[in-house]
Amino acid sequence: MVAEMKAEQIGRAARTDMQLMVPVRPVLRRGVRMRRAGDSVVLDGADRAQVFSGAFAREGLIPLTEACDGTRGHTELAEKVGFDEATVYKCLALLWTAGAVEEAPSGDEPDVAPEWAVFLSRLGNSTGANLSWADAVTRLADRSVRLEGDPALVAAARRSLEGVPLSAASSGPSGTPGELTVFFETVASAALLAATEERCRQDGRPLLRVRADARAFTVGPYADASLTPCLECGSHGEAELSGELPGHLADLVAGVTAHHVVALLARAAISHLPTDSSVTDVSTLSSVYRPATVRPGCSRCSYTEGPVAPRAPAGSVYEASVAMPPRSFLSPKDHQAHYYASNLRLQAQFKDWPSRRHTPLPAADLAALAAARRPDPSGGGVPLTLESLSTVLKIAFGVKDEESTPERVKRWTAASGNIGCTTAYVVLRDDRVLPPGIYVYAQGSHSLAAVSSQVPDGSAPCEIVVTGDLKKVMTKYGTFGFRLVFLDAGCNLSAAREVAEHLGLAFAPRPDWDDDALARALGTTPADEPVAAVATLGGTA
Repeated sequence: MVAEMKAEQIGRAARTDMQLMVPVRPVLRRGVRMRRAGDSVVLDGADRAQVFSGAFAREGLIPLTEACDGTRGHTELAEKVGFDEATVYKCLALLWTAGAVEEAPSGDEPDVAPEWAVFLSRLGNSTGANLSWADAVTRLADRSVRLEGDPALVAAARRSLEGVPLSAASSGPSGTPGELTVFFETVASAALLAATEERCRQDGRPLLRVRADARAFTVGPYADASLTPCLECGSHGEAELSGELPGHLADLVAGVTAHHVVALLARAAISHLPTDSSVTDVSTLSSVYRPATVRPGCSRCSYTEGPVAPRAPAGSVYEASVAMPPRSFLSPKDHQAHYYASNLRLQAQFKDWPSRRHTPLPAADLAALAAARRPDPSGGGVPLTLESLSTVLKIAFGVKDEESTPERVKRWTAASGNIGCTTAYVVLRDDRVLPPGIYVYAQGSHSLAAVSSQVPDGSAPCEIVVTGDLKKVMTKYGTFGFRLVFLDAGCNLSAAREVAEHLGLAFAPRPDWDDDALARALGTTPADEPVAAVATLGGTA
């Protein structure tokens, strides 16, 4: 998939977004190069292919990167290449997001093998957690790794982790404060894991369990009492160990483990840790990922009292699978996805139901919302009108037309990623508002599109059914988008309640509903457009 980013956009964002940065004394990352290719400029060697297009890229980017030798600041770079400083800033912001430049080391460069420096610099862009490759070396030097468990895998891991501080001890008290213990669990060493886990837990040190047998090897879970579920919760539901790992695979398991250890300690490579475990089939080398999930009732990591559940509920597994990583493991690189051109365009993409009959809604009555006193709906409520329904829908689901531009849509209510991933269906039973039927709110045109003349049973003059536009939100957020649908629906209901109270309308969220019946009435499918909230509007409070 092509991800496009514009220098103007990312340069403007870097001025205000604290999760974006621009190197003060930029230097080209080790192991990468910029080269002309036809009408474009190509970045070779970065963690993913990058192409820069446009007249400025063809004429200006290569001279700028050649001047980025770590000795010049923005002012000196502008003088060197003949650009204004604002242009240099925007270009550097784009080059940093692309993985072309990093911050020059603040002091003397660490004395490490050139291959190691290139690895940390070139792939350090994968997480964006280090300003410079030298920072990754410092992170590694400040931590030590203790290898325990299966002797053959421990020996292979020592070879793979050459250059990483390793503890000489293989048992006994923990060493340095930041020590990470890696335990290789096999049929022969499984009995020793409990003692290692207890020692790490008592000492407050993290533990990475690596499990290997004749069928698969598992990297994880990572157990840290301050960040993650305990080892038992993180590994619950696993099958019994099945035979010994074939000897010729020891180096493979050790190499994969070494990658993730470096990712954990130096933050210079991508890892599924600390939140997930990876299970790799030794025959096909295909991998699946399992989130570490707290089991209800666990005395170590659950707030729920009672017996320990044998398995975590499906909802908990989903929440764990899409949860944000602990703050200390956040990846600034991931944040850049907000500024991909395709994701920015999502905010201005509205459903319009062109084949449906549309009824334009009157302008929202903002003056009524400015009143200090609110009518009391307890006496029966103010009758629902088309004008009041329009105001509720506009504030809860609509956009600020006067303040919106093609580049930036402004909404009345908070929306995840400013996407607008919920849709409001209106079930009307009061013919004084509109002919009874089911309508859908088209926020782009501020109108109601007719869906059906069949009205479900009910006594409320109006019901608002909020559904999630999974196809739209998952374009940017993947499976995490399902969670955002419910967050947005909560914001929609909160805004609708506030507006209804200002207008004196009765408003009540529904605690339960029949998903299948609503899907049939609305003509939707739960897989693409699940119902996230239902509320009644108007009538008696």
